[in-house]
Amino acid sequence: MATTLNTPRIQPDETLFSYVARCQWLWGESSYASTSVDWFGCEGGCLNQLLPSHIQDISGHSEYDVEHLLHNHTAYPLHVLYNARHDALKASICGRGDANNANLSCSPQLAFGSSTQSKYCPECAREDESKIGIAYWHLSHQLWGVNACYKHGCNLVCLPINPRKYRLPHYLKPTKSVIAANTLQIEFAKYIVQLLTGNTFNSEGQQHLKDLFQARRLFTSKLHIRIPLILERCTKCAEALGIPNVVNARSVRRILFEPEISIHPFKPIFLAFVVENMPEQPLLRSEVLVQPLKKPPAIEARAVALLQSHQFNVAEISRRLKVSHGYVKQLANRIGVITTERKQIITADIKRQVIALAIDNWSCNDIAAGFGVSESSISEIIQSVAGLSLWRQYLRMYDKRNAVREVLLNEKRCSALLSRKQLMGLQGNALSWAYQYDKTWLDANFPVQGNRANHSKIIWEKRDKFLFSNFKEFLKQQLETTNKLPTRYALDKHFGEHRWFTCKFDKLTKCKRMYDKLKFKINHNVRGVENVKK
Repeated sequence: MATTLNTPRIQPDETLFSYVARCQWLWGESSYASTSVDWFGCEGGCLNQLLPSHIQDISGHSEYDVEHLLHNHTAYPLHVLYNARHDALKASICGRGDANNANLSCSPQLAFGSSTQSKYCPECAREDESKIGIAYWHLSHQLWGVNACYKHGCNLVCLPINPRKYRLPHYLKPTKSVIAANTLQIEFAKYIVQLLTGNTFNSEGQQHLKDLFQARRLFTSKLHIRIPLILERCTKCAEALGIPNVVNARSVRRILFEPEISIHPFKPIFLAFVVENMPEQPLLRSEVLVQPLKKPPAIEARAVALLQSHQFNVAEISRRLKVSHGYVKQLANRIGVITTERKQIITADIKRQVIALAIDNWSCNDIAAGFGVSESSISEIIQSVAGLSLWRQYLRMYDKRNAVREVLLNEKRCSALLSRKQLMGLQGNALSWAYQYDKTWLDANFPVQGNRANHSKIIWEKRDKFLFSNFKEFLKQQLETTNKLPTRYALDKHFGEHRWFTCKFDKLTKCKRMYDKLKFKINHNVRGVENVKK
């Protein structure tokens, strides 16, 4: 019977993986493939505990709409704040986009966590059994970095699961002892569960964190971040939580300042938790105002003129005037000139020569060194010519192909009887590249040594042995009734018109031998067929 009939009510804090597994358990179904076909229309439906796919199918078989399941039984609400692609993620998990869920949710950015392990609380399991008769998987226990139950304050038990086999915790051995978790783990579990269920963060997530940093005085007077202090506290907090530290200087700056950020939500949540638990930092001493460097008025005037001409970069102005880079940058800030852009002009002649060298497949680094310009400028010129990047890519592939062929042929010259398996051990990268991009040449020069077993011969031997007794009786019957040996066409017609006797008679060795023997006796025996019958 289908497991989607009379579906029960979904429990608070229950994952959709657990809901499907509980429906399977209620109907007594033991085939995971059948359950997957009932719910998703295909075998092997994969359900992640936090971000499952097929939500549209689950909604169609239950009394809950998609939005309710999405916001109350998945971790999607935590992705809305710091993931600019959350709309695409929503469309993916509501459909069947298993291949895109990991990339859209930024899961590769997380240094820990696995879809093949789940956690449960022994105390919660006992309460579930007393309430509904079976323990289920709680969403709050599966969240990233959560190793404690926020309700009972005990450590969670980690168990291996298969996301394609819908099993509940009762299939596994119960835990006899309950270990109390440390205070910080319990606080973090409460913190992230509050964010998930209470929607504490609004749409201004970056501004919320900036205000939090400002309140803890983690900005200097120039709005620089106290990175060493923050990273030290993050490391200590991660050790106490029993997880790797996923926050570094770059991620902190991205979380605070990058617009339209797409980042795994655990990073800003963990950073906010660390900052909220930090005491207010003492005020730093006011920065000493840097006095402008004393330079002769003539040098300063020339530097100002060169900066305002917008033709030279900081390094060139520093070289011409024999002053430091810092002096030029400080002067540029004082007069309001932006120095981050290139100041060197690329003339039409330089551009024409660059295009010619690019067509000849010179590297961008060599071209930039030859003309004294940046590599990014050379890349912009190449990309401005239609089809030039594709041409250079073709030339690089052509050179790569020749190099790979030479490497493989050198190995063949050293050992003419080299097999592909042996070649993989010697030149694995070159063989893999040739298999992907130059397979015709590879098959011609390094043919695959197939299985030498002749399976066709075995099949004909079995067929010959099976037909021999009937073949013998048929020949005897024909000789008695017609006094003639049947033709091959008559044999084919009698045995099913498979053309075994007209086209492949040589492969039926026993039958062929008997047929030839009788034919020889009939043709050469003086007494004729009567002697053959005996």
